[in-house]
Amino acid sequence: MSKGPKATEQTLSGLLEPGIKLTMPPYQRSYSWDRQEVRALLNDLLDCSRNRSIHFIGAIVLVQQDESRYLIVDGQQRLTTLTMMLCALRDLEEDPERAASLQNLIASVPDRSTKTSASWRLSLNHIDGAYFRAAFQAEGGMLDRLIDPNGSESQQRMADNAEFIVSSLQDLPITKRRDLAEVILKRLILVRVVVGDWDDGYRVFRVLNTRGKAPNSHDIIKTELLERSNLNKADADHFSRVWSEHEARLGGAGLDDLLSQIRTLYNRNAPTGPTGFRKAVLNKINARKFLAEELPAYVNAYAVIAGENGNFGPHGEAVHQSLNHLRMIDHQLWRAPALRFLVDQSYTNEQTETFFRLLERFAFAMMLVVTERKQRLKRYGRIADAVDRPTTLLSARGPLSLSRDENSRMANRLLGRFGSFSQRRAIALRLNAALEGGRALGPGGGATVEHILPRILPEGSSWSQTWPSATVHRELCETIGNFALLSQATNQQADNAPFTEKQKLYFQNGQSEYALTADLRNRASWTPDDVRTRTRHLADVLLGAWDLDKVT
Repeated sequence: MSKGPKATEQTLSGLLEPGIKLTMPPYQRSYSWDRQEVRALLNDLLDCSRNRSIHFIGAIVLVQQDESRYLIVDGQQRLTTLTMMLCALRDLEEDPERAASLQNLIASVPDRSTKTSASWRLSLNHIDGAYFRAAFQAEGGMLDRLIDPNGSESQQRMADNAEFIVSSLQDLPITKRRDLAEVILKRLILVRVVVGDWDDGYRVFRVLNTRGKAPNSHDIIKTELLERSNLNKADADHFSRVWSEHEARLGGAGLDDLLSQIRTLYNRNAPTGPTGFRKAVLNKINARKFLAEELPAYVNAYAVIAGENGNFGPHGEAVHQSLNHLRMIDHQLWRAPALRFLVDQSYTNEQTETFFRLLERFAFAMMLVVTERKQRLKRYGRIADAVDRPTTLLSARGPLSLSRDENSRMANRLLGRFGSFSQRRAIALRLNAALEGGRALGPGGGATVEHILPRILPEGSSWSQTWPSATVHRELCETIGNFALLSQATNQQADNAPFTEKQKLYFQNGQSEYALTADLRNRASWTPDDVRTRTRHLADVLLGAWDLDKVT
């Protein structure tokens, strides 16, 4: 039985005394502080140095494993950041004895005579531990940086913050750095709270992660899933490690979004966030089975949706082109039915190509002509509900189909103005793939949308002579016929230049990089009639790509 928490006020050096080993439990979230938070802590410490005062950093809550080993329940962000500061001060210190005293708060010095290796005061989880040790804790690591982050959000944050810490401390005189080290060693005060058993550790973790810096939704959901699974310590470690791997693969925001999509699939009317997930999902599942079977399948599916290559055989290129187009949509409601489809895995690769081709067309229709969110949610819900019925899902009158009225509205909408940046970009990139010689471009590519006719006409320019009517200019400037795709640099050069000068920039390398721009090469002018004709042509191209009736 637990004897309850024990609280003791002490310095940071007292917490990191020789023999102590502080370890991140696998269920803890990864490092999440950004530069703003690191700057705030560093400024507080520098103020204490100038004012000869103390600095209180709050409670550090630990689960005691034995006499020297503790799991960190609350305090990971502060201890990780403070350790990086100690490492930087150590590597910048010119006096070997002072550097050794700082190293003593990071690790015990290895003893070659007894073949004893270094004993590290702080160890992160299995995702970040090896990187943290090699990049920062090892002597010289903060300056040499011999190992790069693996691409995970947590390691990239550590690398960015370490760079900031080193650059900030390098600019200080050596006396100021030593004063700062004294603050951290002797005047940094905390309350060490020790909890006696594992169950109390979970309970305290849940309570403490509802205050201070708000946890991500997935942190809260993870804790509830682990608690509801009635796991022993070994299984809790296993599922927590797997969860950390999910987070490293998708990123924190991606994992939050995945859980939100899963909530939608269970109950699309449930509120957002952990509360909605609890009501829609947690109360209806076997938590352990969800962790072991359902969640990994959804993580794999989400990774494909987010950009990883899926194995779709000879249809892989077509599927990934459709996914590229879907990622450009200005809403994400399409993700829920796409996830359910990929998790279902009962479809052939050919049916998968058909599904994503139809879903892409459907998503553009929802973006362009069905603007009411509740109606969109209802329509996407019908698609998700039909995933287990292939004949219904992919039929000509199934939930992925568009009505005659929607076909007509799509045609008319493509002739209209696109004032929204996200819709303008989505349509331009989709057109580039539909045109002869074009290719599918993802939202992260370097293509930017250029208005051939400038949105603001320079006074006295040739544009003002060709386009004397402000009404006509306003009517046609934001239509698809007036769009080209350029690199960012070329777009900035083109800006408000006359049409002939723009042409030279568009084709300065002999040919355009983008199919949407290629037809502008041999045009002698850019008039209202040119824009109207090109708009109707491009609308027909896009309607043809979607197997919809053309406007001509």
